Amino acid sequence: DLRHTGITSLPDGLTVGGWLDLRHTGITSLPDGLTVGGWLDLRHTGITSLPDGLTVGGSLDISGTGITNSVAGCGNSSRTIIAYKNKMKKVVVSLGCFVGDEDQCIYAITKEYDGIERDDYISKVKLAFSLYR
Repeated sequence: DLRHTGITSLPDGLTVGGWLDLRHTGITSLPDGLTVGGWLDLRHTGITSLPDGLTVGGSLDISGTGITNSVAGCGNSSRTIIAYKNKMKKVVVSLGCFVGDEDQCIYAITKEYDGIERDDYISKVKLAFSLYR
């Protein structure tokens, strides 16, 4: 838990077994090859892009960052989502506590939403995956 600390950088190739909370820190970039076994919280940092080789085992929160290849206003919680590689090197999106590939996300959305809300959420998930490619 590094939130609200004066930390401004992390070493290349860093592996964190659990979660990594960087909220409200001076971090402006993440190191190449960063691996986080649990969730990664980047809220309100100066980060503008995700590094090569990032893997996140849990959810990823990028709210209040300068990351531009993300999609805002997703779902009932109006989440900001971005595609990234998980610990299995699979491209996924975090939808709150749910993390999955494009097909898994669409399936999960169809079980929880219907009508226009479902269609809007699915289109935003598809956009997030297309921005990764």
